[in-house]
Amino acid sequence: MSPLPLMFSAMLALISLPAAASLDVCNTLNDSGQKDQARSCYLDLLIGNDEAIHAEVFWRTGDRKTANRAFQRALEAHPDDARLRARWGLFFVSIHQPKDAEKLFHEALEIDADQVDALLGLAGLLTGRFDSKAQELIQRVLAAHPDHPGANALIARTHLQSGNSAAASEILTPLLDADLELAARLEILALLAAADHLTGNLSADGSSERSTQALSLNPHYGDAFAIPAYYYVITRRYAEAVALLERATLTQPDHWVAHADLGTNLLRLNRFDEARDHLTQAYNGDPYNAEVVNTLRLLDSLAEGFDEIVSDDLILRVHKEEAAVLAPYVHQFVADAAVGMAQRYSYKLLRPVVVELYQHHDDFAVRTAGLPGIGILGAAFGDVVVMDGPSAKPADEFDWSSALWHELAHVYTLNATSNLVSRWFSEGVSVYEERRHGPSRNSSVPLHFLEAINEERLLPVAELDEGFIRPRYPNQIAVSYVQAGLLCVYIAENFPDGLTGMLAAYANGASTEDAILQGLKVTPRELDKAFNTYLGEAYGSVTRNLNEFKDVMEKAGLALKKSQFEEAIANATVAIEMYPAYVGTDSPYLVASRAYAEHGPTHKAIDALQNYWQAGGRQPDALHQLAEFLHESGSFRVAAQVQEDLVRTVPLVAEHHQVLADWLSDLDQHERALVEYRAVAALGSHDKAATHYALARTLYDLNRTDEARQELLYALEIAPRYLDALKLLTEISK
Repeated sequence: MSPLPLMFSAMLALISLPAAASLDVCNTLNDSGQKDQARSCYLDLLIGNDEAIHAEVFWRTGDRKTANRAFQRALEAHPDDARLRARWGLFFVSIHQPKDAEKLFHEALEIDADQVDALLGLAGLLTGRFDSKAQELIQRVLAAHPDHPGANALIARTHLQSGNSAAASEILTPLLDADLELAARLEILALLAAADHLTGNLSADGSSERSTQALSLNPHYGDAFAIPAYYYVITRRYAEAVALLERATLTQPDHWVAHADLGTNLLRLNRFDEARDHLTQAYNGDPYNAEVVNTLRLLDSLAEGFDEIVSDDLILRVHKEEAAVLAPYVHQFVADAAVGMAQRYSYKLLRPVVVELYQHHDDFAVRTAGLPGIGILGAAFGDVVVMDGPSAKPADEFDWSSALWHELAHVYTLNATSNLVSRWFSEGVSVYEERRHGPSRNSSVPLHFLEAINEERLLPVAELDEGFIRPRYPNQIAVSYVQAGLLCVYIAENFPDGLTGMLAAYANGASTEDAILQGLKVTPRELDKAFNTYLGEAYGSVTRNLNEFKDVMEKAGLALKKSQFEEAIANATVAIEMYPAYVGTDSPYLVASRAYAEHGPTHKAIDALQNYWQAGGRQPDALHQLAEFLHESGSFRVAAQVQEDLVRTVPLVAEHHQVLADWLSDLDQHERALVEYRAVAALGSHDKAATHYALARTLYDLNRTDEARQELLYALEIAPRYLDALKLLTEISK
């Protein structure tokens, strides 16, 4: 759900309007739900008023193009009017143009640094992005106007975003005693209703008393439900959000943002037909919403270009070109999770997992947020996992199989708690799963995390959600992921049933503090202290000598570039001794292996690569080289294991599958070889007859003679004189 239109409605209500008494009258009619009377009132204002009032009228009556031209003419007449620029900025927010809005807000502040509308308009945009800089702008307004309803409401919104409903209510409730415009009162009631929903302070039918009060003032006020729905969405309670958005669209059928958000969240619940219907209604009513346009286009491409593969435990949507190759891997991951994760978290999924893999990152981004360009690579919405597939990013940058395992862990923690789990804990369990049970498990942490330890930037566990929601320094989100993951590693290793105990507490509605107390029998402060000791034991040596480690790494890399192999080996060896778990893209294992490969002895190059692989390194070129080294040296089984990791890391290269299939066949592992030969066929082997023959030979070894015969016939159709195929067909016929 895009927060911008909802932020806009708050700002429009709570920021003072142009000084025109008759405009206030029209607004009151409009905000009380008397649309026809309001429209007549607005149109009367087109006679005898300036362009600024005209712009407001056209905006309120839905004529956006004319409103934009009127704002432009008004500003041409009054270029130094900071407030007029701020109003135009709010208009741009309402038509889903935040960049244009932000530019106008900044221009207004250049003219008047204290212009309230611009300060709050910009703060509203930043609040919607969870940007902590919004607080500074809001405080500037409150310093001059302590009782300003718009500024106080924005502060309350930040509390609601963080889940602090009590603090939000404490700010919002006194505002109702002020002499407010009707729109402002409605907005505050909707925010208080959001607080009620987050705390469960609801009537028997699931309604908030505050929503009822808002509807008594305006029976068609859809935001009475749409605004609380937003706070359900950001806490990943999508079913609850959908229920409220359905009420919003019934209450206000022309609430196009609510239709759009309802469509988006129905998709998150895998309810595609209903989603398309609401997205279409949203587009017909508001064709300016790029998120809606993009999502409808994506749904068309899904229908045309994707296969849907359905089994008892999985619904897989993947591009037709990749389905045959990726489906076996995804099925295996889901099956492994159904055993391992179900046992570790004492929870069995009640419905099939839905997995969607996208060839292009922007398609995934649209599926997730409606717009391209988001930074994440995967997302889980309860039972539904959407993510970049292996072709969306280079394998050096993106381990798709680990990402899938990460998202599957979210499926378990979200379902086990009815989506009530805190963000840090769900992310932490997913990172823990990657590190201890996933396809590329390792104990390496990035250097920026070690720097954060040195700079004492790790958050207390009770505040760790803020590191994900409202970062205050570059890389804080990435640091928070690692911290949460290591916290869960520590809990799993030191508290029997600690993770499941905390999940059970979250499922009962506990806060993070209470979940720690109930699940671990320690206070958050005690957990922080013990965790810091754990970090010191695990990473203290390299952390204390981090600059030296980076210096030695740099020297090793430079020496390798200059072909100074002995110096490269010496420095890489020191770096490995300092931090043996490190398998980042600049891992000293890789430097050492390349130097040894050039300088000798070759067996040490193999040793360096094998240590890298065993530590969890998955750089494709390194795995390819190691697999070949091992196979040539006669370590056939280990070579096959490395090749299998390579194939999983880079699954869309036919040659990798061909090598693995042949090696597995030589090891008499025919079931696994069959999967790989089928992948070769699906990817388009350059020698199709040979691939069909290999499939036939493998099927014959598995006593599946009818299928083997069919593959031989395919091979002979391509190459009628294929001698090996003719011999095997004769043998089968006998």
